[in-house]
Amino acid sequence: MDDAERRVAVRRIARAGDPDRTLAALFAPSGVRDDLFALYAFNVELARIAEQVTEPGLGDIRLQWWRDAIERAAAGESGGHPVADAFGAVLARRWLSRERVAKLIDARSFDVGQIVMPDTPTLCAYLSDTAGNVFVLAGEILGAKGKQWGSAVKAAGTAYGLTGLMRFLPFHVLQGRVDFPADALARHGVLPQAILAGETSPGLDALLSEMRKEARQALYDAQDHLGGIDEGGRAALLPLNVVAPYLAALGKLRDPFREIATINPLFRLWRLAMSK
Repeated sequence: MDDAERRVAVRRIARAGDPDRTLAALFAPSGVRDDLFALYAFNVELARIAEQVTEPGLGDIRLQWWRDAIERAAAGESGGHPVADAFGAVLARRWLSRERVAKLIDARSFDVGQIVMPDTPTLCAYLSDTAGNVFVLAGEILGAKGKQWGSAVKAAGTAYGLTGLMRFLPFHVLQGRVDFPADALARHGVLPQAILAGETSPGLDALLSEMRKEARQALYDAQDHLGGIDEGGRAALLPLNVVAPYLAALGKLRDPFREIATINPLFRLWRLAMSK
């Protein structure tokens, strides 16, 4: 596979698995777009592992393969996988944080090794290590700076990550996962077994309403910090522009187990172009 074919393959994987971030990358400077596509495709591949394996041990093997593959690619050795080769090259060329990449990979162990999110602090750490670290790494690619960058990206990970967990609830239930923390479930009188059975209830409605409020507040917090970061940081956080409409769509779902909150494609494009 030559470089042109690899770029096409990487973009295709990113677009299929993460259309919002991929579309947002089109508004970034042309010189960094392929690097952003590689990051987003890499994140897509990590998230897919939970769909591909049924045992934690097999998931760990897949995660270790990705660790090794991107390190080999970073050292200049092609392994033949377009995403691993592309992201490994970005890892080396952009001097991305190895610690952040490691946390992004390690966090996916939960997807195949746990059934119920243990508690709210664990959920917060998971959102920081997944959605949050994708924002951080995008910021490194874009050269994000600013005294409020750390605060902005922390809130952004919570807002984007929580919204994603609610949107993709039907898929996670099919995988046998409950991504809502056990302490929050208990507070609202919702059993994990009821989530896995796809049972709606007033308690679940209250929990989802609470989570939407938390995501919306985190979005406001992130937006409050935008004035303290540079253009690169704002470009990295551009996917946040779709959070508010997704939260509005989530609030209108009749059955969160059988419906996916969506927004009009043209409206999504307009939202992502708002800061340009």
